[in-house]
Order: sequence, then structure tokens, then C-alpha cells
Amino acid sequence: MDTDELRQLIVQKRELLARETFSRRAFNRCENMSDEMKDRYVEYLIERLENAELDNRAMKLVLEDLTKELSRSNQMLEKLNESQSLLEEERKSRKSLEREITKLKEQLKSARKNRFGSKKQSVKKDDSGSDDDPVDREKEKDGFDGTDESLDTRSVAESETQESHPSSPNPGDLCNRPETYRTMGVNGTPVRHLSDLSKVPGRILDRKLVKTFRLDIRLIEEQFEMVQYVEKGRKPRWGYFPKEGHPQVVTRFDGTKITPGFLQAIAYEVYVKNVTFGLLHQWLGDMGMTVSENTLRNWLKKGRKYLDRMVVELKRIALEKDAVVNCDETWCKVRKYDRYKKCYMWVLVNKAERVVIFFYEDGSRGRDVLTNFLGDAELKALMSDGYNAYVFIGDGLKTHRYKDTDHQVCLAHVRAKFVKARMEGGDKRADVFLDNINRLFRFEREYDREMITDGERTRRRQGLPTMEAMINLRANLLQELKSEEEQKSCYMREALNYLHKFWNEAFTYIKDGRYPISNNLAERAVRPFTTKRKNSLHFGSDEGAEIAAVYHSIISTVKLQGRSAWDYLGKFFTGIFNGCRDFLSLTPQNIDLAVCQ
Repeated sequence: MDTDELRQLIVQKRELLARETFSRRAFNRCENMSDEMKDRYVEYLIERLENAELDNRAMKLVLEDLTKELSRSNQMLEKLNESQSLLEEERKSRKSLEREITKLKEQLKSARKNRFGSKKQSVKKDDSGSDDDPVDREKEKDGFDGTDESLDTRSVAESETQESHPSSPNPGDLCNRPETYRTMGVNGTPVRHLSDLSKVPGRILDRKLVKTFRLDIRLIEEQFEMVQYVEKGRKPRWGYFPKEGHPQVVTRFDGTKITPGFLQAIAYEVYVKNVTFGLLHQWLGDMGMTVSENTLRNWLKKGRKYLDRMVVELKRIALEKDAVVNCDETWCKVRKYDRYKKCYMWVLVNKAERVVIFFYEDGSRGRDVLTNFLGDAELKALMSDGYNAYVFIGDGLKTHRYKDTDHQVCLAHVRAKFVKARMEGGDKRADVFLDNINRLFRFEREYDREMITDGERTRRRQGLPTMEAMINLRANLLQELKSEEEQKSCYMREALNYLHKFWNEAFTYIKDGRYPISNNLAERAVRPFTTKRKNSLHFGSDEGAEIAAVYHSIISTVKLQGRSAWDYLGKFFTGIFNGCRDFLSLTPQNIDLAVCQ
């Protein structure tokens, strides 16, 4: 209400009070008064009127002062409200910046650990049960100013007495000796150099063989004499007619100038030992061979033509009906036009059939690469991480083709996120999650040691111990999700959200004893490729990445079956050279039975 409205209300009230609601007779106040009294009465009334006017003017001045004070108070109140709003915004901004600073500190700590620390995903505790973060030696050096008070030696371990550790059963045995020994030797028949006993100057007491090992690596240029001849009624032709004791055919792999054994060595050096083409070219040059790096790549490309058909056969085996597979992807750099682009290589593993297949499609990481590779395969389950390219698996609303396939999410990835929250984020509330997840992995190791059947594994997975661990995980998860966000580190929030989103997929493994609990099989299968990536740094083209995918598919499959990659490559290329095209018989599990060796 403003001042004018208040003034109007006062006037209206005075008028109402001045009105008489009942009639009365006229009253003459000056009746029976003398003139002197009338004059005095008039003066009195005039004085009262003047006083009333003065009071009225004074009240108006006071009212004006009050109005001004009220206006100033309203202005100050508005400024106070604005200040409170700004203060609240600053408080929110400060909290946001504090969370961002905490997040950056945790990321810096994680980066330092990844660069300089151990890669083990374990929370270490000392004997007292404390698991505080170790003291940073760099901070100790930066904080030392030359005085004894600033000298911090907490990062230096104290000398331990012999009594602090229990004595080992055999203190003299300090090496990790195996229970059994394998004597040194080489597969095959050894070359024996016997003594001429007639040259012995005295009586023979005993004889023994002394082993030595010789590495015979050499390059030999073989020249086959070709004869051009013509038969009656035919066109001239070239032919090789060997003499006795010489090779019966020209030992040259199709499309190259090298033998199958030489191609075997090149493939082994590049894709098993991860030697770069530059180092391979230098090695061959040091051995006296003149050849270009591009020629070496072309030779591997010739071998890839036959390995492609082998990969098709392995893919058919890996994607058989009701198969349980693991899938993962990793990045690599590929040259495209005038720059290098970050691309992705995929890997699929079938543990039951012991088959590993790498596949690459224009470097993409989208779901189309996976759907194009799987085709119409009727899989039982697919294990992966939480990448969104896999979320359509098992979801009938997103795809009809794979709606009956169970999508599994690796529980080891869930554990890794809580380990990161504990180690880098310093959040001790992650311990309860790690304890229960480690308990589930401990159950799986017990099942493996006992070598139980898939049916028995299913029954135990759905038993009370597993259910108890899952109930504890779920209860703590819901409790932590309801707690305040400011109390949790960014890594802890990430771990909780990850577990909450993929809860069903992470524990799908309890449905079937054939289902894996983690995606470690695919993670291990992709490691040789990551080593190759670190050595070679990049691929020169998409074709180079595709060739690498083919060779790594064959080599990883051979290794998963416990065979020698060197032996298999030699037998495969020799079989192709001898004309064998039955690729089912050339698979790693059947190649020993092939008749075209």
C-alpha cells in the first residue's frame, strides 16, 4: 500500500466518524455568553485550529519522512534479495568448482598411477589393516627446504628385523624351483658327431655325448633352369626338368619368389614377434638380400588370399547355433588419404571351439560392423563390456534378429571401476563392493579347480552363497545411490552408475554354466594386436589392417588351441603349395590329419 492510498483511507475514516447516525437538536455554544467571553472563546478556537493545523503539517512531514524511509528500506530489501541470490549462485558455483577440482585431482592421481605405478587391479593393505595412500616422494623433495623440520622420510621403508617376519620352512631355498625339470633339447633327430675310436691314445674308460646348440639362419638363392621347348603341333612352352637329387618342382609359393618356408618366417616375424617391416627389411639386408619393404608386404598379401578362406571356415565354426562368444574391440591408427585416423579392430572368441577371429570394417566402431559380421547367427549369449554398440543384443525393441541372445556385461569391468574408485578416488565405501565381487570370482575359481560339469556349475551359481553376495551388492548399491553426491568421488559415482545400469547383464552368467563371468578371454586375445600397434604405430591403409586381422585370427586361434604358431604356418603354406584346398582339413585342429602336407 502506497502513501496516497493510506492518506485517502485516513480521510475516509475521519468523515465516517464525523457523521452522526442519529438526529439531535441544535446547540448554541455561545448562548448566555458575554461579549468578552465570546471573544475569548473565539480566540481559543482560533488557537486550537492553528495548533491542529500545525499538528497536521507536522504529521505530514513525519509521514513524508516515513515514506522516504520505507522507500529506502524497500530498496535495501531488494538489494538484499539480489545479494542473497548472487551468494547462492556463488555457493553453487563454488561447490561445482570444488567437485571439478576433486575430479581433476583424482584424474591426475589416476594418470600418475597408470604411468608410473602398478597395473594390478588390487587394493593393497598392510599388516595393520591400513590401506592409506602411499606418500609421494616428489612432494617430499619439493617440500624440503634444507631444515630438519621439513625433512619427510615416510616414503622410505624402515629397516625390518628378522623377527618381524616368520621364518620360511627352508630359508636356504631362495629360488622358485619347479617340482619337475624339463631337460634342454630340440625337437627332431639330433646331429651326432661320433669320435674315431682308433685315434684314442689309451684305454677307453667311458663315452658320453656333449650337447651343443647351433642356430643355422641363412638365405640361399636357388636358381631353377627353365627350358623352352616345342612339341610337334603345339606352341612353345617353358618347363623344368630336374636332375636326380634336385627338387622335383620349382619351390616357389604362388605369386611370389619365395618358398613356403620363407613366407612362414616372414609371417611369424611380423605377426607373432611383432617385428616392423623396417626392421625386417634391415635384417634381410644384413643377411645379404636385396628386397624392398613393399615386396615383403605383397608376399604377405599373397598368403592372406588363402588364409581368408580359412577365416571363413573358422567363422562358420565360431558362429554355430547356440554358441557362447566373447567380443571386444581396440583402437589402431590407419592412414586414410593424407592423415592418420583412429580406427577400431574387433575380435570375437568362441571358448568352446577355441576359435579367435579379428574383423575390421573401414575402421568403424558402430554396431553395423558387429551386425554385418554376425549376420543371421543364432547365438546363445554374447559377452562384452558396457559399450553402447552392444546394447541392442537381447533387446527385442531394438532388434528382432538377436532378441533371443543373452547379452552379458563383463563383471571384471565392474570390479575395475570400483578398484579405480578405491585407489584413485580414495573412497573406502568401494571396499564392500569389491569384497562381494571378489567373492563371486572366488567361487568361479573353485568351480574350475573342481572341474565340475556345466549343469553343476549352473546349480551352484544359483545357490545360496551366490545369492547372498548379490543381495549384499544390491542393498549397498541402492543405499549409495540415495546418498548425497558431494560425499562420493567422481570414480565412485561412475562405478555405481555403471553397476546400476548393467545389473541384469552383469549377472546373466548365473543362468547357464557355459556363460563366462568376465570378458577376460577376449581381452587376452586382443593383447598381441595391441603389442603390434605399439611397435608399428600405424597401418598404411585399410588393406593393411585387414591383412593384420586375417593373420592375427589364425595365429590367435592356434595359440588358444595350445599349438605352435610356427609349426602351423609352415604346415599350412606347405599344404597350399602342394595343392591342398580342403580348408576344413587345414584348420588348426585338423591339420595334423591332412594328407597334403
